[in-house]
Amino acid sequence: MERQIVREQASARVGALLEEIQQRLLSDVEGARRLLDQAILVLQAPPLAEAARSGGLAPWQARRVASYIDDNLERGLTVAELAAAAGVRSGYFGKAFKSSFGVSPHAMVVQRRVARAKILIAQGEDPLKDIALACGFSDQSHLTNRFHRLVGMTPNAWRRLHAGALEFGDRDDDHGGSVQLPRRAQA
Repeated sequence: MERQIVREQASARVGALLEEIQQRLLSDVEGARRLLDQAILVLQAPPLAEAARSGGLAPWQARRVASYIDDNLERGLTVAELAAAAGVRSGYFGKAFKSSFGVSPHAMVVQRRVARAKILIAQGEDPLKDIALACGFSDQSHLTNRFHRLVGMTPNAWRRLHAGALEFGDRDDDHGGSVQLPRRAQA
């Protein structure tokens, strides 16, 4: 029962964050990115009782490691570095991390890199090779491969999909997505 309450609270928090992200997306992209990072941390952090029972990382350790990953995505990260950020031995870290987050440290780093790439791709027209390097991928091909595996489409397809959505929302004559039909003349 307690676990259900914690999940409902997390769900409510993420819902509120997503609503605020949607409102800020076009006017304050950096603010929306920070809120998106918060929502991801809420979703990834294990509930207190679950972390203690499962042998995973403590909530403060999970938050610290997630933050460390996000702050250092553009470079290679080692398990030893992540373990040091959590304040635990490297040998214990991998199992504890997977118990807390449900994925390996490497998988989470790749997921976070792809999430950052999504944001950068949607923000503008930067070349994919530059976005790949900024997100810690070795080259554009590496980004494309991982992006396609996780998202189900290529980065260029993602850009086209989201560029069209931003252009539609930015138009001055846009009526909130509704079509304004002329009224029929009354006889």
